[in-house]
Amino acid sequence: MKLKLLFCFLFFATSLSAQITRFEKSNGTESAPYFEGIEWWENFAEQHPKNINFTGIGSTDAEYMLNMVILSTERMTWKETSKTDKTVIFINNSIHPGEPDGVDACMLLFRDILTQPKLNKLLDHCVLICIPYYNIGGAINRNAFSRANQNGPKEYGFRGNAQNLDLNRDFIKCDSRNAKNLVNAMLGYGTDIYIETHVSNGADYQYTMTYLPTQPDKLGFGMGNYLRDKMIPSLEQSMTSKNESMVPYVNIHGGPLKDKIHAFYDSPRYSTGLTSLHQMFGFITETHMLKPFDKRVKATYKFLLSAIEFGSVNHEQIKQKRKQAKEQVAIAKYINYDWHIDTNTFKTIDFKGYEYAYKKSKITGADRLYYDRLKPITKKVKYYHKMNPSKTTQKPKCYILKPGNRKVLDLLSRNRVKITRLKSDTLIKVSSYNILDYKTTEKPYEGHYLHSNVNYELEELDYQFRKEDILIKMGTDKDRFVMEVLEPDAPDSYFNWNFFDAVLQQKEWYSTYVFEDKAYELLQNDQKLKTDFETKKKTDTAFASNPKAQIYWIYKRSPHYEKEHMRLPIFRIE
Repeated sequence: MKLKLLFCFLFFATSLSAQITRFEKSNGTESAPYFEGIEWWENFAEQHPKNINFTGIGSTDAEYMLNMVILSTERMTWKETSKTDKTVIFINNSIHPGEPDGVDACMLLFRDILTQPKLNKLLDHCVLICIPYYNIGGAINRNAFSRANQNGPKEYGFRGNAQNLDLNRDFIKCDSRNAKNLVNAMLGYGTDIYIETHVSNGADYQYTMTYLPTQPDKLGFGMGNYLRDKMIPSLEQSMTSKNESMVPYVNIHGGPLKDKIHAFYDSPRYSTGLTSLHQMFGFITETHMLKPFDKRVKATYKFLLSAIEFGSVNHEQIKQKRKQAKEQVAIAKYINYDWHIDTNTFKTIDFKGYEYAYKKSKITGADRLYYDRLKPITKKVKYYHKMNPSKTTQKPKCYILKPGNRKVLDLLSRNRVKITRLKSDTLIKVSSYNILDYKTTEKPYEGHYLHSNVNYELEELDYQFRKEDILIKMGTDKDRFVMEVLEPDAPDSYFNWNFFDAVLQQKEWYSTYVFEDKAYELLQNDQKLKTDFETKKKTDTAFASNPKAQIYWIYKRSPHYEKEHMRLPIFRIE
């Protein structure tokens, strides 16, 4: 009997020891390194096999498995979470491993939920999913210096992943294996609320926690109003009750924080931009870089707990709002796909900041900004929180894609877009995208030379499609996603991310001395072509003095010019 009691005591002591985190052992000065943290989660899962499913969801660029923790009243698989009537809350940590607050906050929170009866009741109406370390390559690349403005922890990871990509800009393009598998998981596990944990850069102020929600106007379809009018106020009140007031993300870098802040434009390259396309609620937490690490972790803990509490109380409404939004997206005739800040609408908030001033730099002698923390102030600040659509287009009945771009097809499938194939060769009346002009960045951005300011024309034509060409029928809850990636002038379209750059290069050419005779015949046999040509020479002096340009002008209007040049392999059936 004594031996049995001793065994139980040792088991309990070992279990309790395994549940203590690096954060606690270091008195809030250290964050758990990747391998130690994964071992902690593995031990934690072994101690709670009834409640925790610790599983891998695919490899990463660092060639380590991307791990996921699923916490519920009974151990659940992805099929079960995707069908549950509980609120599924998906927390993603260490996307920027130099900002590890969520890594340690989730260890503390998940442990407390299982060991404290009051918190354990939250699982009655919630399923919690956690990615302990998303950017594994960056998490392993630890240092103590790359976050030059940040107050702890003692060591942390690096922003770039194994490809040196910023995974916070990879959600729509999915250049990393991390993003491909994460998108699979977000959608496959039935996520209702997605939360991503960060640490801010920028202005100085009194708050430890700021937050960035899915932009409500962009989210729209009933969910936007619910987010703005119910969810955000509830989270703010909940945080205040936990002695942790917060404000919307302060997107100010370099200059002083004066009298206004703007809502962040979260295009789909960011997580909260992608979640809006899939009718999910999304939040990014941004703790303040200059606050001590322990305070930042505790503030992140409180936000996550507040979100879980909201999800538990309002699980029926959350599911209902998402279901209604999906139905409305499917029947909508027009889709908004680009946005701008409404500069005429704002609300005034009481902002807890510091007085700022300028003093001479000891290095340059120029004036430099500083905030005086000995002079805290509360001032009225205008918060421009609304956005208006700047681009809207009518839905087609279908899109047709020419096969060949495997990455596009893979990403459409990962985002749960239903793809079918033409069963036979068919002549179809369609609208074709012909690119007329665009701008391209001079420097690379996340491995791409991004396009913008796209100008195109839609040409109606009868086009011969082949058996097995790709058909995407509209009228589903994925319509918003489909249009934001296929409409070329959408800010994060696949065209702007260079997925179709091959069509921008002409493949066939001609020898001027040979083609000139054919060009002359074309002018003689086509009076309109000849008239247009003569008119352009009269009105365009540069053209009139450029023989090569004149021959090319005729060539482009001849049957010899390749029709696929500048034509996207994307077509609309109106």
